[in-house]
Amino acid sequence: MRQIEELKNLLTLATQDAQHWDQVCNCVVDLFGALGAILVPTNPSFRGVWMSCSTSLGATLPEYIAGGWHMKDPREQVMPLMIERGYATDDDIFDSREIKAETPFYKEFLFRHDFGVLIAIRLLTPNGYWGLMLHFDNDHPPISDAEKALILEVRPLFEQAIATAEKIAYQRIAEFAQFFKGTGSEVFIFDGGGKQCIDIDTAGSIKKQHQLSSLLPDEMSSSLHQELAEVCTSDASLSLSRAYQFRAQNKLYNILIIQAPPKLRHFFMPFKVCAIRTECSDTSAVKQKKLRDGYGLSEGEIVTVDLLASGKTPAMIAEIMSLKSTSVRQRLKGIYEKTNVNSQVELIALYGGL
Repeated sequence: MRQIEELKNLLTLATQDAQHWDQVCNCVVDLFGALGAILVPTNPSFRGVWMSCSTSLGATLPEYIAGGWHMKDPREQVMPLMIERGYATDDDIFDSREIKAETPFYKEFLFRHDFGVLIAIRLLTPNGYWGLMLHFDNDHPPISDAEKALILEVRPLFEQAIATAEKIAYQRIAEFAQFFKGTGSEVFIFDGGGKQCIDIDTAGSIKKQHQLSSLLPDEMSSSLHQELAEVCTSDASLSLSRAYQFRAQNKLYNILIIQAPPKLRHFFMPFKVCAIRTECSDTSAVKQKKLRDGYGLSEGEIVTVDLLASGKTPAMIAEIMSLKSTSVRQRLKGIYEKTNVNSQVELIALYGGL
């Protein structure tokens, strides 16, 4: 079937680049003759964190959130059945479609967008089971044998692609850590809830299941949870970052917290945020204080100067800080103006002489 081949091709692209999962959802809509599709985690803490959906269903999400429908969605009851059986529909949780039609969620929201019948397909991901939720109009007949056969054909394709994407993502994380080889910096990867999943040393070794307190003092980590959540749940295209500095046990540390760089992202993966911790020497601390107090540089600008002085190119800085190259160039322009220099060479010379 041509559509199955198209789905396979799109899944191959999605293993390399997470933005293609939206195209995958659009392809599944065509394959099943559905009206919309979305990939939904069973863990509510991951809802809204870089999810993927078809164009048609994506258009309804702002109203879904703004109207508070996510707090009163009866389809949550479909999830346990989906996990148990491999697929489920909302016909399984209502005694009749007439009763369903009088439910406010359907009557006042879904029906207005021509969505009615739901078929949820169970997919195994690194973050547990997720649902591939297919939406049809309310006249769609009960799930057919042909649809069940198609589910059995499609599910392993998805799960194989997801497993491949996980391997690629971990390889890329290790490669990302090599940016910091020899710098003494540690790379930490956090999940959507702000709890640390893994850390990577400068040799690229990955360790799992550490706590936020191993990165920051307790009093600081608790105050940062809200900001971490903002970085986690914001639009992945915004490339948000935060920079901090603190002293612990007579040592000074810089912390750069960023959204996971684009090439590391897969929305079903647990990690969403990178943090880079660097212990500062006394000399570095003095230099940074002079940049902050004498030239009015922000923490993010100071980190940029540090990276540039350590030999990183603007392109590497963009990769590390999860920024666009144009954003780094614009940031450097602002730094030049504040420090009264005209080039990277002059800026590095200024930094060396502080």
